[in-house]
Formats: sequence, structure tokens, C-alpha cells
Amino acid sequence: MDEDGVVDALTRLGLKTYEARVFVALQKLGTGTASDVAEITDVPRSQVYGAAEGLEESGLLDVQQTRPTVYRPVSPAEAETRLLEQLESVGRDAFAYLADVRGTVGEDNEQSEALWTVRGHDYVCDRAIELLGEADERIIYGAPDPGLLEDDLLAALIAAAESGLAVTVASENRAVLDRIDDDAPIETVYQSEDHFPDASTARLLVVDDDTILMSVQSYDVADEEEIAFWSAETSFAMVLVSLACELFATA
Repeated sequence: MDEDGVVDALTRLGLKTYEARVFVALQKLGTGTASDVAEITDVPRSQVYGAAEGLEESGLLDVQQTRPTVYRPVSPAEAETRLLEQLESVGRDAFAYLADVRGTVGEDNEQSEALWTVRGHDYVCDRAIELLGEADERIIYGAPDPGLLEDDLLAALIAAAESGLAVTVASENRAVLDRIDDDAPIETVYQSEDHFPDASTARLLVVDDDTILMSVQSYDVADEEEIAFWSAETSFAMVLVSLACELFATA
């Protein structure tokens, strides 16, 4: 990584651009005045003072009150610790606020008949885990490939079953069902391949009577990207859940 890359990284951690450049310059100098910093970086001397003040507030440098003022940066290891702690604190506060305000505007409105899409294997898996975490009574999960029964997803299914929910895993591939230990409180259902339509369905998740997620594999891209749609607590989802359950029941 070159110096511009380091400056960019420091700005991602919360520093302003001039602060990052001044901090890098001071690491080179060890200690230095505003004039010293201006000589080895493109930050004007008049801007060094403000940048140094910001760095001092962040605990990233010490100031010697002399004429001229001399600045001494903390070590890279100490700077790493402080910046990461500050970033974690700010992020925690921001996401706590988002959690508090989520759904507070218009929450009494009639539920929108929303159909959402998710792209990317990892994101689809994460969404599936989140949806099954909201189950109250039952979960049905189907997949044709063991790779679509990820460790985290399997652990979430087992946890749901152990909490008393009715959990069923179905597949036309016995290797999927073999991923589930015999002592796990999950019902496994083998369904022959000729029961399913000739389609590229990747995974199917049914939660209770009103939530569904279904994904397909896109073969138009090199990585065979997984794309899913899902809907929760809508009449649209209830219809699809009913159809999906009939499909399993007649297997």
C-alpha cells in the first residue's frame, strides 16, 4: 500500500483528508512544526493547524506549547487502537439509533404487498437466517445441493427445532439430508427429482403461514449468482406458502 492508500484508509476510519496527511507526515518526522509538515506534504501550513487540532481531539498526537508549536504523533499501534475503538463506538451508536427508529413512521399503515429481492449467495443465506429467526410455529426448508445448507443456516434450523418449532428439511438430494445428524430434532423428507419442475430453483424457505423465500441460480454470470425473492406477512406470501405446502404434501 502506498501513501495515498494509507491516507484513504485513515479517512475511512474517520479522519479528514488533511488530518490523515498530517498524521502520516508526523509519523515520518517523529516530531515537527506546522512548517515541517507543510514541507513534506501537500497540506498548506495554514491548514496544518486545524488538522493538528482535530488529531489532538482524537487523541492521536501530543502538542508541545512552544513557539513554534511542536507536534508529536502517537505510535501507529496506539493510533490503530484508538481509531478502531472510536469507529466501533460511533457505529454502535448509529445502529442503535436505526434500530430505535425502524418502522416508527407509518407503522400503523396497512401492510404493503411487498416482494423483495436479494442478490448474492451470502446475502441470500443471511436473509434466510433472519426470516427463520422470526418463526413462531413451523419452518420448511428445501434445497437441492448440500452447499445451500450452510453451517450457519443449519445451526439456526437446529436451534429453532430445539426451541420447540416444527422444522422440516426436504430435498431430492440425499447428501443434503445427510448433513443433518440423526439426533437433531429436525424432520427430513426425501423427494424424488421427478416431483420437481425442470427449473433452476436453488432454495425454498417457508416460515409459518405467511413468509416465503425462494431463490434461483443465474447462469448468465461466471459465479452463477444466486438471486432470491422473499415476502413476509402479506397475502401474496400466504398464497405462495399455501402452494408450496401443497407441493410438499403431494410429494
